[in-house]
Amino acid sequence: MIMELVDWIFIISSLVFFSSIICVFILTANNKTDKVKVFGIILFVMILPILLILINYIIIGTNIRMITFLILILFYLIVEFLLDMVLKIDFRSKTSRHVPYIIIEWAATYSFLFGALSIDSLWGWIVSFFFFGFIIALIYNIIKLKRKK
Repeated sequence: MIMELVDWIFIISSLVFFSSIICVFILTANNKTDKVKVFGIILFVMILPILLILINYIIIGTNIRMITFLILILFYLIVEFLLDMVLKIDFRSKTSRHVPYIIIEWAATYSFLFGALSIDSLWGWIVSFFFFGFIIALIYNIIKLKRKK
């Protein structure tokens, strides 16, 4: 199957998303939080290509599952931007605020993963490796943070 331009944009966005989150986890685990802001900006900029893909898929009438994936991703990116960059709320320190954020983050993560797999199986598997890297970086981050306490 030949992929359309918007499909390529989605695949590239998936790779950028997972790479950015992996870097954030590793930097946070190693107390390099001053460099994390760069990846927050990258995630904010990702709103544009995701919005472009969503509009395109709505216009051409792509299946509702892919549109739902894009809405979940867009919702996560907007929430991330508002909480971190605009409101500057430390929502990660309090469980009651962090758990809903984690649910939204994982919804976006799975949306990128399953969206990529539904577009193209080869590229979907490549995105899957980045997803597994995301999980490994998350575990690394959790272990490092627990050791610091």
